[in-house]
Amino acid sequence: MVQCDYASKPLNLMKKGIAYFGVRDPGRALEDLWEIKEAGFTHVLHTWSEEDELYYSKTMAKIIEQSTAIGLQVYVNPWGVGRVFGGEAYSELTARNHDLCQVSVDGKPAVAACPNHPEFREYMHKWILSVCHTEVETIFWDEPHFYFEKGKLSNWACRCPICQKKFKDRFGFDMPKDLTPEVKTFRENSLVDFLAEMTGLVHTQGKRNSVCMLPPWFPAGLDSWDRIAELASVDEIACDPYWERSASEESISKNYASVSKRIFEIACKYGKEPQMWIKNYQIEKNRENDIAIATQKALEAGVQNIFAWSFKGNASLSWLASDDPETVWQTQIRALKKA
Repeated sequence: MVQCDYASKPLNLMKKGIAYFGVRDPGRALEDLWEIKEAGFTHVLHTWSEEDELYYSKTMAKIIEQSTAIGLQVYVNPWGVGRVFGGEAYSELTARNHDLCQVSVDGKPAVAACPNHPEFREYMHKWILSVCHTEVETIFWDEPHFYFEKGKLSNWACRCPICQKKFKDRFGFDMPKDLTPEVKTFRENSLVDFLAEMTGLVHTQGKRNSVCMLPPWFPAGLDSWDRIAELASVDEIACDPYWERSASEESISKNYASVSKRIFEIACKYGKEPQMWIKNYQIEKNRENDIAIATQKALEAGVQNIFAWSFKGNASLSWLASDDPETVWQTQIRALKKA
């Protein structure tokens, strides 16, 4: 195991977090937040979608205020915003302005905004200022990526006019339709530049940044995690190597061990805090112990900042709901109590 200052952090300072979303009634949310607190969690992540930004910003500020009032520290993520980040929330940005769309190799617009588009960056600036005016502690940049369709890597994005011009200015020739080394470099540079700008603005507001990388088997366009960890405005580096329903215990254990080790080593290298996320959604009945396995592998790697997605086995969102949400919830609580 890599040795660093973080490894000597007292266990009683461990961060134990859970994602919470879908409730926009502060009274009802407070009941759940108390249950989260009493279960031993120290942190909660609240989602802040485009819908929240447009219609629920004051409500969200109230829910965040309630969270901190009972002793929970708060993370907030841009849930599905622009479809550049993870989440099941719908995005309206590209529907209202097709110029914002990423463009795939086949020439069709994707249902995602281009991180190189100035208007999308302007929107994100407004989002950051809205969220940072609350009592949030950390902005959680969840799975930043270029759009991709499962099984269709050859139809990658983005080839919008802005990206093509930027590519030609950088390399001196037209952007190819193949994922050449130059295209891969351009995509990665674009995401690094985008995140540097956004996390930098967050720091000017006195808040922290955590960036969660998609697992290495997803074609996110951001292969070098070091490039994110080395940004001065990034405080934490995270990953969420969630598993499919049919995954074996062996594969879950192996993936969580290797990814947790990689996150821990990169975080220590750049003086950042490592964070790992545990899957608490779509858990099959009688497979709840997979949660304990994943949690234990993260702990064994030295990670002392562990969050789970999400509250009560995602029972309120049927597509993501676990078969036995209460058992999922209790399993995650027990797994973290062993830390």
